[in-house]
Amino acid sequence: MSTTTTTTTTTTTCVNRFALLSSSSCRTTRPLSRLAASSSSSSRRHHLPRRTRPAPAFSSSVSLSSAASATSSSTSDDDAGEGERRGRTAFATSALILLDATFRCLFSKYSIPFPSSLAGCGALFAIMISLDGISGGVGDDDDDDDDGEGGERTRRRTMGGYDIYRALNPGATLLARWLPVFFVPSLITLPLASGLGNIREVLKVLSVIVGGFVFTLFTTAWSVLGIRKLMAAGSNGNGVRVVDVASTTTTAAAAGQPTPTRAFGDALFRTLTALAWITGISAVRAIRSAPSSRYVAPLRSSFLLFATLSSFVCGANMPRSFAKAVHPLVTCTCLTWLSAKALAVLTGSTFLDVLRSYRSGTLSPLSAGPGDALLFLLGPAVVALACQMYGRRGLMRENVPEVAASTAVSSVGGLYGTAAMVRLLRIVDPTVRLSLLSRNITSPLAMAIASILGANASLAVTMVVVTGLFGANFGASILDAFGIKDPVARGLGIGAAAHGLGTAAFANEGDAFPFAAISMALTASACTVLISLPLVRKSILMLALG
Repeated sequence: MSTTTTTTTTTTTCVNRFALLSSSSCRTTRPLSRLAASSSSSSRRHHLPRRTRPAPAFSSSVSLSSAASATSSSTSDDDAGEGERRGRTAFATSALILLDATFRCLFSKYSIPFPSSLAGCGALFAIMISLDGISGGVGDDDDDDDDGEGGERTRRRTMGGYDIYRALNPGATLLARWLPVFFVPSLITLPLASGLGNIREVLKVLSVIVGGFVFTLFTTAWSVLGIRKLMAAGSNGNGVRVVDVASTTTTAAAAGQPTPTRAFGDALFRTLTALAWITGISAVRAIRSAPSSRYVAPLRSSFLLFATLSSFVCGANMPRSFAKAVHPLVTCTCLTWLSAKALAVLTGSTFLDVLRSYRSGTLSPLSAGPGDALLFLLGPAVVALACQMYGRRGLMRENVPEVAASTAVSSVGGLYGTAAMVRLLRIVDPTVRLSLLSRNITSPLAMAIASILGANASLAVTMVVVTGLFGANFGASILDAFGIKDPVARGLGIGAAAHGLGTAAFANEGDAFPFAAISMALTASACTVLISLPLVRKSILMLALG
């Protein structure tokens, strides 16, 4: 417990410092709703009537002095506002880290076999909704994406759940921006995974992964659209419920709003790149001069961490056409592999040895690898999804039937459909067959399912990661190609088919993102419950193995 507390404190301090730089570098990429509100407010100011009284004949020196004073005052106010915003972001991020650490300790103490971060996300969301009910609640504000700054609109606010939402949302927004990079360690360590056999068996496995992803994506999305049409047809006559299947927030351009050209600021990229060079040179010198020094591991880990972060920022800042074809996670993984290879060549080591140091399995400051730190921050980022779901609570409440139907289709169809595919393709190794059954389930629960089925947990996680990478890179393009624009169908489909990586890839789709998060959690939970039932487990094993 003390080790976890110390590690949490250290990580919180680092995140606070990083949050200041990250938040300040992204001032030009505010949420689109705030950009629109700011633009509207600006236009209102420009249309105020001007004073027609002639200006007094003051001296030019007085006028210049007044202008300089006004400019200085404005700059001072901006600096104070920026400092307050940074402080709120750092506080919210720290609170989410501490909340995740608390759930992690409790689940570890009582040996609860369920991902603590998913439980924390559900608990936080339930608490905010319950407080709304206790305090009387107010109307939903599904389009409210701001973090409590500016006060552009006047409305009744909940004194309860909404207060928690306002306090935590700055940190949740920051973590959501970096959510994809927290999945990178599983991708970077893929070369360490055990082999699948000859090239024919590898192609069979890839066919199951790609085919299974497409099957789950479309069956889930189409089930949502079907439920929507049925309910719309049954309620159009009396006007109780009218469903608009067309997406209203899929793209910013559709709303006539400016689209941010860069996800992160240039200052952040330059800083991370400089830190990568400094720590890389220091690591090479330390390994060559004193390979047994206690500072070798921290320097090597720091270099790989900054190389990973700068690579992710580089990939995210690529032109939209390139990023749509090559996901930033792919760019980040490839550039990090190049960095690891360069470090191996310069230090006389091997590429695989460097990758083994990427995740050491500990959070000790002198021994932890960069992958350990990023995976640690994945927990708070998952907990923070509760804020995204709360911000769209009205939209979610209106779509309970769709959520229920999609969960049933994705869990039952995913398990039995995958079992049928591995048998149809006649994959030779039974362990590989069983490891593929959890392909669309988030990693922690995929490991639990693998242990229940007697599969290889490491291999199961590899299948999960490859599925998520494919979904993150091609999921949105596939949905666009088939004309599926409805944000609810998109979110539920990608969350069920590509779990966390797919959910992270949809972080820029405001209405789809929270549905992807809840679909990821519910699909994984439902599959775990189904596998735990002896009758269901026996039928799936018979279908998969024959």
